[in-house]
Amino acid sequence: MAARALAILGCGWIARRHAAAARRLGIPVLAASRDLARARAFARAVGALDAFGTYEAAVADPRARAAIVCTPHDRHLADAALALAAGRHVLVEKPIARTLDEADRLIAAAAAAGRLLMVAENFHWMPAFRRVRALIEGGRLGELRELHLIARGFRQLAGWRLEPGAVGGGALLDGGIHYLHNLRWWGGDVRRVFALRPAQTVRLGGEDAVDLLAELPGGAVGLVANSLAARGISRFQWSTVTGTLGTCFADNRGRWVLLRGAGGTRLWLHARDTRGHQAMLRAFERAMDTGRAPETDGASGRRDLALVLAAYRSIAERRPVEPAC
Repeated sequence: MAARALAILGCGWIARRHAAAARRLGIPVLAASRDLARARAFARAVGALDAFGTYEAAVADPRARAAIVCTPHDRHLADAALALAAGRHVLVEKPIARTLDEADRLIAAAAAAGRLLMVAENFHWMPAFRRVRALIEGGRLGELRELHLIARGFRQLAGWRLEPGAVGGGALLDGGIHYLHNLRWWGGDVRRVFALRPAQTVRLGGEDAVDLLAELPGGAVGLVANSLAARGISRFQWSTVTGTLGTCFADNRGRWVLLRGAGGTRLWLHARDTRGHQAMLRAFERAMDTGRAPETDGASGRRDLALVLAAYRSIAERRPVEPAC
């Protein structure tokens, strides 16, 4: 029987989401942690085939076809490179890395190993957000003018996210990178960004809030407001894309998309795989089967990271910054 299992490296909450998606798709998983007891508990909870107390043992197991790297940001390069060296394809959680140098080394490692590298940018695979992309590509909005992506709320974090070296940044790198990906995916490659941050409210390894303006192709303007320190804000978060023919509104939790314009109003509701994890794993398997690079490959993850780092540089230098190539 051919190797088909996914070795999940790290047993935190995001690993549970990957395991749940794999279970729904009938894909077996292996659980690995540097704490064997934790790996065994995780394996029991998600129905994994086996548990391992080292990542080396998990990726060496003959049942493993690929690895999903769900470890802290500072371990993405080392843990993904370990899996690639063992001949496994890799799905690495976002951000691809903390720095562009780390991203380049990981992309090079995948190329040298002849294995696929995919970034787990699940927002790219959410049905609602793919609907927005289809509306833009289909010309339903006309020429783009404004993109507003608002992701604000209040959340106290713990663990490695409080350590600057482990996280490599703050709210924008850890979660806001999703919205920067959508900004680039919907509006085109960003030309310049200007970012500011308010005074810190929440204990975190980096900033707890960022507001960012972006210059997009064709004169369109992007706005990303990302905060973990907005007390009193509900869990309802939204994105809008406005063009010369209309505006679409999207629930950031992936439940609906509303289009309003000269052609009238239309509402799409989404009830299945709203966070896109199943679609993402299907895309990963398809890429492994065909050998074709997935849409959210290493180069895509690098461009998302470059936007975050450009925003951080803009905050530090208090001026507009062009993202690194």
